[in-house]
Amino acid sequence: MRFQSVKGMDDLFFPEVEKWQALEQKSRIFLEAYGFREIRTPILESTELFARSIGEASDIVHKEMYTFKDRGDRSLTLRPEMTAGVVRAVLEHHLLKENEPLFVYYLGPMFRAERPQAGRKRQFHQIGVETLNTHSAMNDAELVVLIKNYLEWLGLKKYVVKINHLGSPEDRKQFSLELNQYFTKNQSKLCTDCQYRLSRNVLRIFDCKTDSCQPLIEQAPKPKLSDQAKSDFDKISSLLKDAKVPFKAESKLVRGLDYYTGFVFEVIGEGLGTQDAILAGGRYDSLIHDLGGPQVGASGFSIGTERLLASLEAAGVHLEESILNDTVYVAALVHGEETCGFYRAVAQALAEAGKRAHFSFSQGSISNHLGRASKMKAAFALIVGDDEWKAKEVTIKKMASGTQKRIKPEHLSKGFDF
Repeated sequence: MRFQSVKGMDDLFFPEVEKWQALEQKSRIFLEAYGFREIRTPILESTELFARSIGEASDIVHKEMYTFKDRGDRSLTLRPEMTAGVVRAVLEHHLLKENEPLFVYYLGPMFRAERPQAGRKRQFHQIGVETLNTHSAMNDAELVVLIKNYLEWLGLKKYVVKINHLGSPEDRKQFSLELNQYFTKNQSKLCTDCQYRLSRNVLRIFDCKTDSCQPLIEQAPKPKLSDQAKSDFDKISSLLKDAKVPFKAESKLVRGLDYYTGFVFEVIGEGLGTQDAILAGGRYDSLIHDLGGPQVGASGFSIGTERLLASLEAAGVHLEESILNDTVYVAALVHGEETCGFYRAVAQALAEAGKRAHFSFSQGSISNHLGRASKMKAAFALIVGDDEWKAKEVTIKKMASGTQKRIKPEHLSKGFDF
């Protein structure tokens, strides 16, 4: 019997994995430069955590979660998103300080039982940030500017940020009432899922992608914002314009998670087809309190790692080059048990030099090996032929210039500057 991966859950290996490593490495550097610190939470959480935070009427909780009972008859769920787990961890470990914002970021896999398609897997990955104990429109605008700087720093130039404001609690209550009246009159024209959404949380109808529902959604009432919400939205828009963020207002943007309360946004990229949202986020001022914490504001966003990588590739950006430029191709032309200690010393020296290595023990001429090194875009080739083996040395060849030198393995840690 041959085993295969679960449908919608992909294996990652070279050379594709180098793109992931580069993106994760660059993301850590960028976010930590802005004062964010990494947080890691379990892949499994209590099912109730997601039901309370995401909302039982959401598609995620209603039909997409991987949920099961453990041996203690506890209902557990593979995390479908990260914000709820982050808030749970922050409260459990008392990380919030009074009048002091907390900036955290995360990277990792999420799980949703969706129909697999391009840009939408059952196991997918996210890079995200949460800014806790923050309240102002200025903070919301700064979060979007951070995204602009991040995407452009990676090399992505063509994208659009869609923005909207869900209003105050009173605004949302009135808007939901008007939508309920409107969609109830047209209930027979709604798909089965939207009829369920109508009975649980009418705002979720805006998440529908069914063609038959789109005309109704297009003609639906628009939200009416309170003076404060409108002022905040206008201020955010002005700040984004000053920062030269490419954005547009989108009144139907509501986000698929119930904990969002005010300003929301998503970023649309190129080359992604129908699944064109690279990242999304917004403000969630009630979630911390709903999960047992103080009444403090928060906002954040999550990036779809697979979608961002696809968008970067469509734009001709090759992040893996930053990884490969530090890779050494080792042409091990001499074989035998007596060489094991020598190659071990070479590997240790490369580790101390901070270099990645690709060892090739295959037969072939030096020119064949150099061709492979060039094809994989290695910065250096390290050659161990008969002459080098006799002298207990290696030849380092700089691929870009063709210059080379002989050196002892114990001197490799400082041997690449020439």
